[in-house]
Amino acid sequence: MISGLVSGCDQTGCAPSPIVSAYETYSPIVLAVLPEAAPKTIPGIAVSLGLFAVDALAKYLIDHTVPKDKTWLLIEQTLQGQQKTSVFELNTDHELKVSVNGALLKHVDLYVKERQIKVIIPPGITAKVAVTDAKGGDSVAVRGTVPGNLNGSQDLDTGKTFQADTPETHTADIRIKTFGINVGPELINGATAAKFTGTGQPTLSACMSTPSTAWTSKLQNWQGGDKDRAWCIRTNAGHYGLAVPKVTSVFWAGPTEDFGAISYLLWAQPGLAAATATPVPDAKTSRC
Repeated sequence: MISGLVSGCDQTGCAPSPIVSAYETYSPIVLAVLPEAAPKTIPGIAVSLGLFAVDALAKYLIDHTVPKDKTWLLIEQTLQGQQKTSVFELNTDHELKVSVNGALLKHVDLYVKERQIKVIIPPGITAKVAVTDAKGGDSVAVRGTVPGNLNGSQDLDTGKTFQADTPETHTADIRIKTFGINVGPELINGATAAKFTGTGQPTLSACMSTPSTAWTSKLQNWQGGDKDRAWCIRTNAGHYGLAVPKVTSVFWAGPTEDFGAISYLLWAQPGLAAATATPVPDAKTSRC
């Protein structure tokens, strides 16, 4: 039903698993490409793997494989009279759309290996390269994590955390206790959750159509052994989202904040705008 939402692992431990890209739209980016300048990008959005001449690029593509959950974007330019290609790694395996100066590319060059998209910029041209999700889907407004060792409360809409019971905590949506009885996550101040039991993928529409009787202040069966667990969530501001355990193993030797942690997203909806395209400014270039 929701295979891949959380990475599977054995009983000896596993790496932290955020909500994977299959359940959200890839956040668009816009790269500035200047004549005689190789573009750089913002780390974590599109990581630069290097600037390659023709022969060096051919060898790199033979020697390296695109990770299964990534995509490589190759931007070919003419720099100081030589053909050079910048290679960027995007954090998604979605089918992507690429446009240059507003014109959608009707064809992308796929190399021998999969998930490699090539864009050719003519010499002397200043270009804006936009990369967006080809399949569309539910846009995401907020992504976040509730630490497993929070021992306090958190507002899911803003990500703000509170350690003490003050008037500010009335905006919080979730509380996690790490000591005493009733440890674990609890929704507060009117926020609710409903375990996803539908067919197909959790979506904004699926969560909004969940019967009112299914919503409670608890993340039902949170400690259950099923690694493919997901909950529709509704914040006290009325915004819908999705939550999953960040770690699925019962044995965990990693950071304490990851054990019992919650990865979540809130979809774009009235009152909660979608994240806009992340611009990479002209200044983010390497002058040649």
